[in-house]
Amino acid sequence: MNVAYFHGLESTSPSDKSRYLEKTFSTAYSPLMDYKKSETFNNVLAEVKSRKIDFLIGSSMGGWFAYCISTLTGIPTLLFNPGLQGRSIDPHVLLGTRKSNHTVIFGKSDKVIDPYKSIEWIEKNGIGQFTTHFENNGHRTPIEVFRKWVRKCVLNEHEYSQILSFNEFLNENNIK
Repeated sequence: MNVAYFHGLESTSPSDKSRYLEKTFSTAYSPLMDYKKSETFNNVLAEVKSRKIDFLIGSSMGGWFAYCISTLTGIPTLLFNPGLQGRSIDPHVLLGTRKSNHTVIFGKSDKVIDPYKSIEWIEKNGIGQFTTHFENNGHRTPIEVFRKWVRKCVLNEHEYSQILSFNEFLNENNIK
């Protein structure tokens, strides 16, 4: 499976998340994103198409990019605290009309992107099918939460059970 990951506005690549994806998938495209450059969106869209990406993953501003690309390509998404509304900048993007499945993970304590306003935005403007979930974090998504949702949404159950770390295995089976 080929995935693309777009980091947030003030994050960088490589990161723990991009390294995890590179170890887990045959192709993990995670470019360094400069959201202030007008050509970034079109360049990333072209790369997604040429690499035949199967799944888009994005955090914050990267979640906004992943969602927009999905409306042009129909590729499903996993979005962490996506900048659907309330963005501090409004980068150049294109929106299409292709429907896809979107899993959105919100941090209950997010002070940057209001999750409840984002849910309202989804209900009024969202293209496709949305499933929303909450985690006990703020705007920055901890790597454990990121891994959990990648396993649930992108990997199938067979692959999920095979890639648990030893500590995760102990925790999931309540072994001390």
